[in-house]
Amino acid sequence: MEQNRIFNLLKPVQPPPTFWDKTYDWVLGKARVVILVTELLIVFAFVAKVIVDTQARAKDEEIATLKSELGFYATQREPLFRDIQRRDSAYQRLWKNGAHYKEVLDEIYSYIQNPGIQLTVTAEKNRVSILGYDDLSAVQNLETQLKASPSFSSVFVDTLSLEQKEILQSTGQYVLVATLADYKREDLN
Repeated sequence: MEQNRIFNLLKPVQPPPTFWDKTYDWVLGKARVVILVTELLIVFAFVAKVIVDTQARAKDEEIATLKSELGFYATQREPLFRDIQRRDSAYQRLWKNGAHYKEVLDEIYSYIQNPGIQLTVTAEKNRVSILGYDDLSAVQNLETQLKASPSFSSVFVDTLSLEQKEILQSTGQYVLVATLADYKREDLN
């Protein structure tokens, strides 16, 4: 038997699309775009996460570096800085409270007859205090000379302590207070 071949030159007619055909066309067309956009969003989110993690790691390293630097400054530099601040404030206080103390101190030491005695001279603003341990006649002589000096407006023995054996030796511990006559000092700029 022989088979005949038939050629159909007409355009084939498609049956109307069914619901499944429409769904299949939509998935192949528009859903492909949605999936592609979703994949691009996932890629961008991944890249952004990598960038944020890298920046966070860099910030953590920077924080660790700054903490170690602050630790160094807190233990090494800050005490030095505080010491300089303290010295500066002490210098400014001395400058404001000091008048012409060198000349006054030189004058006080010139009146002292025994250079080997225990003596402490403190000066604050217009007041000079002399704490010492000496012969009572030397103390009286020092008081007389300071009263006669034009550098001092008033001189008095603030404290005089004598023990039994010191009375016999006529020595004792004393505090002599003298007020400066012309106290002036300009402010430190």
